[in-house]
Amino acid sequence: MRDQTVRPLVAVVDDDETARHSIAQMLRLRGFAVEPFPSAEAVLAWPELGRASCVVTDVKMPGMDGERLLAEIRRRSEAPPVIMVTGHGDVAMAVRCLKAGAFDFVEKPFDDDVLVAHVERAAEQSALRSEAGELRRQLSLLAPCEDGCHGMIGASRVMQEVYAQLEAAARSTVPVAIVGETGSGKELVARAIHAQSARSAGPFVPVNAGALPEGMLESELFGHAKGAFTGALADREGRLVSASGGTLLLDEIESISARAQVQLLRVLDDGVVVPLGSDRGRKVDVRLITSSNADLEAEVRRGVMRQDFYHRIMVLPIRVPALRERREDVPLLAAHFLRLAAARTGTPVPALSSHALADMLAHDWPGNVRELKNAVERMAITARGGEAGPFEPDRYLEEGRHLTLPAGTGRLRGELERVEREAIAAALREHGSMTEAAKALGISRRALYERLHRYGLRR
Repeated sequence: MRDQTVRPLVAVVDDDETARHSIAQMLRLRGFAVEPFPSAEAVLAWPELGRASCVVTDVKMPGMDGERLLAEIRRRSEAPPVIMVTGHGDVAMAVRCLKAGAFDFVEKPFDDDVLVAHVERAAEQSALRSEAGELRRQLSLLAPCEDGCHGMIGASRVMQEVYAQLEAAARSTVPVAIVGETGSGKELVARAIHAQSARSAGPFVPVNAGALPEGMLESELFGHAKGAFTGALADREGRLVSASGGTLLLDEIESISARAQVQLLRVLDDGVVVPLGSDRGRKVDVRLITSSNADLEAEVRRGVMRQDFYHRIMVLPIRVPALRERREDVPLLAAHFLRLAAARTGTPVPALSSHALADMLAHDWPGNVRELKNAVERMAITARGGEAGPFEPDRYLEEGRHLTLPAGTGRLRGELERVEREAIAAALREHGSMTEAAKALGISRRALYERLHRYGLRR
């Protein structure tokens, strides 16, 4: 989204002419546009200060020193990041400057690459902040119908493709397979397909296959006859019958057993549901939508999913992009969730600061839209003076992303398995129930059973 051809503009402030010239020349050779200034007063009078990507300033200067310059720049509405450079610094000074809002602190003599790395990071932050400000401006000009489609939020190119695919799916009756990461909005896509289809007046029935034990899933889907198993005290219609005339969404499709796959194939081929313990089928008219965050082709290669079943459900696949693939939708989603939070509490909608939005645009969103919604809820709760609180990513997701494993050939797989085994054992100790442990781990019960067998763990 940013223009990569524009060179970052850096202001260099130092009363020592030799040092000022040396830093300016070095940064120019590294591709930066540089404006040198002999004093703090001179740079503050510069009309282009608000456009600078960062300011590199000495601390000890006659007249206004670097600390006072930092304070004056920070008071301005368009404040570029400030990097403090000094040959007289100490720990107390560094801490004081950083607490006052300095981007970073470099002590002389320094390696050129160190200063360049700080300047590059500061310039990147400025670019993100500038981009965030522009997106906020565009956001304020958007009409309500321009921020999304079919009950979903997103105006990016990749989301436009999703809208086109779901509209095509709504016009047909074939099975649809929605794939995407956890929290990316797969159920929203499924509901939109149903709402736009000729079946919209019928029921929409979602079933999470991964949250149900294997035997219970079959009863849940196909129903059962009285006496089919212990506890079956009466006939029961399954979800396929409940969804007749409408749409059935089967989430975590990779979790269902081979026997259930065969039974579903029959339903897809001839529209007949046979309850457990019964020899009489029932005709149903149901549209099947499946969803998964797994690599279904890999599941076929592993023998977990039947190849004929895979081809039958993948007639019309739709991939929902991860949030990091559509960062330009972050402001739209954040504004939407802020409006919802404000409506629940009956308070005015807080504004997003450019700083917070820049941090959100730089984030990778491993938890996707679900993570963003949680973050915005926190920002709404901590709002002050009409402005949303600071952005804080979910810590457990960040810790998982930054897990450092020992290096060395052959050790990575073993270390990953050790970490997984310990996590499973801890979840079982904490929750006791297989269902609750699988939910806490973010995997299906079937996947949990497979790992118990692999690692020799007992329930």
